[in-house]
Amino acid sequence: MTEAEWLACEEPRLMLEFLGERASDRKFRLFGCACCRRLWDLLPSDLNRQAVQAIEEHPDTVSGELYPEGVDSHPVLGEALVASSSREYEWGRDRAYWAVKFLGRSFYKLTPLRGAVVVALQAAAVKGEGGTRAEAAAGQAALLRDIIGNPFRPVALDPAWRTPTVLALAQAAYDDRLLPAGTFDLDRLAVLSDALEDAGCDSADILSHLRGPGPHVRGCWVVDLLLGKG
Repeated sequence: MTEAEWLACEEPRLMLEFLGERASDRKFRLFGCACCRRLWDLLPSDLNRQAVQAIEEHPDTVSGELYPEGVDSHPVLGEALVASSSREYEWGRDRAYWAVKFLGRSFYKLTPLRGAVVVALQAAAVKGEGGTRAEAAAGQAALLRDIIGNPFRPVALDPAWRTPTVLALAQAAYDDRLLPAGTFDLDRLAVLSDALEDAGCDSADILSHLRGPGPHVRGCWVVDLLLGKG
């Protein structure tokens, strides 16, 4: 895949295949959650929605490292993942249910994370999202570009740009999303871009992304870059 193809691609599976191992597990999980957010009203239960929220809050939890007794011992994530599977006999034929289920299983190494993400984007495409499958795929591709950025043109961050004001605004954008869509507030991102410019940021890639129409979700490459998240 070339840079031009990446920027124009409307087929997220091709983009995922190209990325391979280039992105972190955290990035892939947040993309899977963004796909689940696009079929929020179609998830069979609030238990499934609570599981997505828990994964978004703890996307890089690693069983055996942070929690020696396993993900189940996590005070929030483990409980949410177990509860979301409590009625599998009833929801087992629902693609949206399995999108969340497989993301949860990836924490336990029971399902490969990349495969779980593919299940999530397939579920969102099949379930609709209010348009055609092609429209759904294009929307998912836009989400992936928001989270990954342009892998052909990595952006260097000048530490001087990370002023207290910039960091506070970036953290607020990360924390205070528009729910249930899970997207960032465009006005807040515009203020963040202005603060970056005031701090001396002259990166057209950074500023244009923050001022662009999005969608912008948790995992957005610019906000992650500012907050030091990988």
